[in-house]
Amino acid sequence: MTADATATTGHHDGHVPRRARPRRAVDNADRRPALAPPHDGQGIYIQQAAQLVGATPVQLRTWEQQQLVAPSRTPSGYRVYTIADVERMQRIQSLMAGGVNAEGVRRILNGPGYSAGVPAALAAPSSRSRSVGTAIRDLRKQHGLTLRDLSRSTGLSASYISSVERGSAAPSIASLQKIGAVFDTNVLGLMSDVYEAPCTPLVRAGDRRVLDSDKGVRIEDLSTAGSNLEPLLFTFQPGCGSDGAISHEGEEFLYVMSGQLYLCLDGSDEYYLNPGDSMSFRSERAHEFGNPGDAPTTVLWINTPRTF
Repeated sequence: MTADATATTGHHDGHVPRRARPRRAVDNADRRPALAPPHDGQGIYIQQAAQLVGATPVQLRTWEQQQLVAPSRTPSGYRVYTIADVERMQRIQSLMAGGVNAEGVRRILNGPGYSAGVPAALAAPSSRSRSVGTAIRDLRKQHGLTLRDLSRSTGLSASYISSVERGSAAPSIASLQKIGAVFDTNVLGLMSDVYEAPCTPLVRAGDRRVLDSDKGVRIEDLSTAGSNLEPLLFTFQPGCGSDGAISHEGEEFLYVMSGQLYLCLDGSDEYYLNPGDSMSFRSERAHEFGNPGDAPTTVLWINTPRTF
């Protein structure tokens, strides 16, 4: 009796089952007991994966056809799912339950928070990244910190921080927020030279501080000096956003002016805002955001106290 036949029946009492008939299609090979482990002990089969996700095997096959998930295959053709695959499919299930179609799910999974979805032209480091990297390195040395020290304080890997300092990696908003907090500065402080906000109540369009990151995010500072409010105008290119979750003290208000904004709070509460929609929340809640659509998204975003 082959090992494959043993796994198919699940019998361990010495009974030899009839030899299984050859399958005509690979999809039929998924008809195994839900708890049967793959032949090599790595991953789980489709029925158990579907149970963990709260979906059906048919849905999992459909998601594969839609290129939302790509399970590996055994030599016999059985689909095998890893824990990472299951977590991804749970996200897919949640998004689709919220009314997001396959294309929207694909953009979200490969966009905000997933650097693989950022267009190469936007992810490529430029003079902006080199300038930010130099500022971070200078601050780190001024504070007498090693790469490992900064890694422990931010949760970012030392190799990633080193790449940012050398200008070979384009930092995300989330990573800049974490690094800036260590040095008692903010994202805009790391991205720009010394800047004095206007002391008058009026901020002319030509007087704004405007920053374009290498991650497809444009930030326009609309604030005046001495204010606890920090009004910012964000423009997110398709598939671009925070590239990770941010958490800090304060409150936030946002208003979507154009495009669509994806916002996830605490890693579980997901929202899709369209033009005219607004939202407010406590900044202590971990928040991840970005543009899941195919056109630029513009958002008026107000923080208090000042964060960026």
